Amino acid sequence: MKGSFPEGRYVAGDVNTIIKDLKVATGKWIWIVGGGGLVTSLMASELIDDYWIQLAPVFLGSGKRLFPEGDYEQRVTFVEATQMGEMVELHYQKKQMTKKNKKKGGCL
Repeated sequence: MKGSFPEGRYVAGDVNTIIKDLKVATGKWIWIVGGGGLVTSLMASELIDDYWIQLAPVFLGSGKRLFPEGDYEQRVTFVEATQMGEMVELHYQKKQMTKKNKKKGGCL
């Protein structure tokens, strides 16, 4: 699906290429709505700077992981939590690795 609406636009194609292009062109916030499958590719390419994770608890005794297994380990810093009725939104920011830590393969 491709189209536009006043607050944004729908796009189709390679998500990593689209986000890289938008980050260079806009210099503004990019809001991505999708599940773990969509986000995993962006995480692996280190294209996400902030995470807003919304939790609406339903206790079933089993379920899906928030993100599928993959090679995208990242460290984040907690920013804030916002309660909206029964839902909680968690905001995290990606920690930036220093050149020293990158050479060692570690994270802050």
